[in-house]
Amino acid sequence: PELVSEMDRVREVCSATLALRAAQNARVRQPLAELVVAGRDLEKIDPYLDLIADEVNVKKVVLSEEIEAYASFGLKVDAKRLEPRLGPHMKEVIKASKEGRWTASADDKIQIGEFELEESEYTLTLQPREGVACQALPGNDAIVVLDLDLTPELISEGMARDIVRIVQQARKDSGLDVADRIRLDLPLEGEWRQALEDFREYVSEQTLTAELHLDPIKEPQGDPGSDNILHTARFGGVDVRFSLSRVSD
Repeated sequence: PELVSEMDRVREVCSATLALRAAQNARVRQPLAELVVAGRDLEKIDPYLDLIADEVNVKKVVLSEEIEAYASFGLKVDAKRLEPRLGPHMKEVIKASKEGRWTASADDKIQIGEFELEESEYTLTLQPREGVACQALPGNDAIVVLDLDLTPELISEGMARDIVRIVQQARKDSGLDVADRIRLDLPLEGEWRQALEDFREYVSEQTLTAELHLDPIKEPQGDPGSDNILHTARFGGVDVRFSLSRVSD
């Protein structure tokens, strides 16, 4: 079925991109500007670009047919497996493979001169161009390329996502219902405070915060008369004490 094939391709793109993020130490909560998917047979994923962007946390997904603009594939033949079949022609095939005198077909076979190599007789290695972060999809017919350059706006959004994660964990630790709206007292400073102010609406929506206050907490910890639930978390290496409490609708 066509839909199954399309979703399989989407999953391949997302898996390869997340693996590339991990290899480049680009944490998933940090938004990136752009993902390029380059290769053949990509029109089937065109309707799902927004879904892919959301899954891998990028602002934009671009499709391209030009793998060569970002990387090339190197061919490594399996000499041990090929030698019984090719005999005296083995050296010729190895030389041609190293010089790039080969072509790949749509059925995963490699043509080197008059010889055709089966999928089990070779491996393809992705060779990125200088400064390019990319990874091949399983069939080696496409690659994903990430723009790893971070603008101040992207960094700030990444910090806001970290704030959301911390507050969500605090909600869970406090035993709140997932639908409970809260007052959040979060006295951040410096760039963390700026990130929270820049993405105040996003943080509030994601954490169901009805009231957000950035002033230092005045209630003493452990006060039995306080409805506030106190927590401590690290923001950029600094321990910050904050509180949340359930608010009525």
